[in-house]
Amino acid sequence: MKLITVEADFAPDILDYAITLFVRQADNVRAMSGCAHYALYRKPSDDGIAILQHWETMAQFEAYRASEIFANLGVGLRPLMTKPPVTMVAEVDTV
Repeated sequence: MKLITVEADFAPDILDYAITLFVRQADNVRAMSGCAHYALYRKPSDDGIAILQHWETMAQFEAYRASEIFANLGVGLRPLMTKPPVTMVAEVDTV
C-alpha cells in the first residue's frame, strides 16, 4: 500500500476557501479505484492543510494524479498556495 501525505500552505484569509475546494472533490477521489483513504486536516497554525491518502498501488495513485479531478484541484488551488506543496510517498503494510 502507498501512504501519501501532501502539505500545502495558503494565506490564512483564504484557507477556508481552499479547504472548500478540497472538500467538494473529496468524495470523487475516495470513489476512485484503489483509494483506501483520503482525509484532509487543517494545520494548527491556520496557514495550510495536510492531506493523508492511502492508495493500493502507485499506478492507482498516478491515475488519480492524471485525472480530471486532480487537474481541476490544481487549477483552483495552485494560484492560492504561498509555496509549492510538499508530497511524501511511503510504501507501507498494515500490521
